[in-house]
Amino acid sequence: MHDGRVMRTADERIAAALTVIRTAGGRVTSARGAVLRVLAAAAHLSAAGVHARLAAGGLPADLSTVHRVLNALTDVGVVHVVPVGGTLTYGLADRPHHHTVCRRCGTVRQLPPPAVAAVIEAATASGTFTTDLEGHDGGVVVYGACTTCPDGPAR
Repeated sequence: MHDGRVMRTADERIAAALTVIRTAGGRVTSARGAVLRVLAAAAHLSAAGVHARLAAGGLPADLSTVHRVLNALTDVGVVHVVPVGGTLTYGLADRPHHHTVCRRCGTVRQLPPPAVAAVIEAATASGTFTTDLEGHDGGVVVYGACTTCPDGPAR
């Protein structure tokens, strides 16, 4: 269980993403499938990180193809983007979730939705604002320093 939901296998997560792509009228290509497999096996990766893992697996893909695939997957909502420093990292957006990012070491960790529920409730309590956090389009990213950072503890 995770956040009250049953955890899905990587294959189930990939199959769900492929269904979303098809439903959106997109094509399921070998490049899209390969990128989804890489992201299902990792927390968050930069485009260069995805490219490196594809190359390590013997899959031919140039970096520009990886960028195009990541953009297409982001456009249909199966992948989301988390900025880490000056680098964009990508992860599967198959369930709403939030992140913490260490500004020192760049570690990205998932923050369970209940951890930010009060903030979301406060933002929408007046009725003059709604969030898109219930879908796969949004999420909260909290920046700071992790207490186990190799560059020293948070102050």
